[in-house]
Amino acid sequence: MQNDEEKLNIENKDINNSSNLDEPKKVIKNIFIVVFGNICTILAGVLVGFLIPKIMQNGDSTIDYGFYKIYTLYFGYIGLFHFGFCDGILLMFAGKKYEDLEKEKIRCYTKFFIIFQFIISLFILIPSIFYINTEYGFIFLFIGINLFSGNITEYYQQICQATGRFKELSLRNIIKALLNSIIIMVLFILWKISVIDYLKFQIYIYCVTFVGWAITIWYIFNHRDITFGKSIKIKDALPMIKKFYIIGIPLLISNFVSNFILNIDRQFVSILFPTETYATYAFAYNMLQLITTATGAISLVLFPTLKRFSEDKLKNHYNYFISIVIMFVGLCLISYFPLYVIVIHWLEGYSSSLPIFQIILPGLILSSTINMIMFNYYKALGKSTIYFINSLIILLLSIAADFVAYFVFKTTLSISIASVIVMVLWYFITDIYLVKKWKINTIKNFIYIALIITSFLLSTYLISNIYLSGVIYLICYIIISFIFYFKLIKNKFKFSE
Repeated sequence: MQNDEEKLNIENKDINNSSNLDEPKKVIKNIFIVVFGNICTILAGVLVGFLIPKIMQNGDSTIDYGFYKIYTLYFGYIGLFHFGFCDGILLMFAGKKYEDLEKEKIRCYTKFFIIFQFIISLFILIPSIFYINTEYGFIFLFIGINLFSGNITEYYQQICQATGRFKELSLRNIIKALLNSIIIMVLFILWKISVIDYLKFQIYIYCVTFVGWAITIWYIFNHRDITFGKSIKIKDALPMIKKFYIIGIPLLISNFVSNFILNIDRQFVSILFPTETYATYAFAYNMLQLITTATGAISLVLFPTLKRFSEDKLKNHYNYFISIVIMFVGLCLISYFPLYVIVIHWLEGYSSSLPIFQIILPGLILSSTINMIMFNYYKALGKSTIYFINSLIILLLSIAADFVAYFVFKTTLSISIASVIVMVLWYFITDIYLVKKWKINTIKNFIYIALIITSFLLSTYLISNIYLSGVIYLICYIIISFIFYFKLIKNKFKFSE
């Protein structure tokens, strides 16, 4: 599997060199385009994060929100069911221009994938029909329905990412955010004027399904030139389709293992604790997602860019990219303080999620660095298999740590602490391969991360006044950042001496 990726990198070398995406101004422009779409997603996420939990609360019960978050937890695994096809598309066409794609071949790939996903969806949908009257039966019925639309959307998104059509990705985020915002505001008004006592999770899943299918239909219409019309025969396309799976499966598995490491503690809580307990635990991650959406733009644009770097250039920029990300995410930790105030005064029923949020939030610096920089580096170097092996070791450690935390302490807080400890190990194991390969020193970055996390935890635990603790953390962040990365900050902002 590793050799296939290395061959692919060689095959795409000339294509990548000719692409205009490696121009610095173009890369920055693409990041800002995606950031703008992600800002719209964040604004809609604020509504989802703080209005939906409120109107789903039935008296003191948060069980409906718990079932909705169980739906989103399992829906997060639908990407497994394209079996690497979409990842193969990304790897194969990364760096190409959309106009240069051989349309008759792409149309065949599209038709094959649509038929394939329809069949896969039926395997989940049909058994779920017999349990439609139960909460889990309903949840998996709609996972089956939305698996089709979700993976078809993923297919078109990977083509957009590979060919540098970032405006389309941004526009998709804007449309989705707009639809979500309209639906949430309507539901909130209906709740406010007492038309509905509370929002049942089934109703909101109907709404989410409508938005998902609307986006899929938009993508199909927008890419009708590679969906409809004359195409080659599937039998003639089979060798290339097989290649998509062969080169895509290692990346798919690596992505799955990475996501499972990040989700394993939620999986434990959803199984071992009551649904209402899971609701508050999942709410902490819901707040975390607001920040990960903000950082997603960098990862999206970075991989096509790194594929066009020589190995020397990758080596020289490794510490630079990490320092940018850890400073940015370190600044994002300041969001804890306004979110704390909102939860205390607006969502009292979910206040028990705050200690969990306090623990998992600083771990975001580690997970963001791994997923946004290190993983993209492994992909660009054709070393996804090595990344997979390392991540598999971490997954086993994570499962063991969560088991120990549960059986010893039997609290959700202990499970969240265990997940952060494992995150530190994951950072070291992922980083050490590149350190040994290139004989570079990355200890400065880790010391910075350790100081930022320590500053955050001390300011939030030792200072009871939330406003004062926020100011103290911000001051610590500024001082530490200037001590460690003064030259970088000076060059970026052109401070005069």
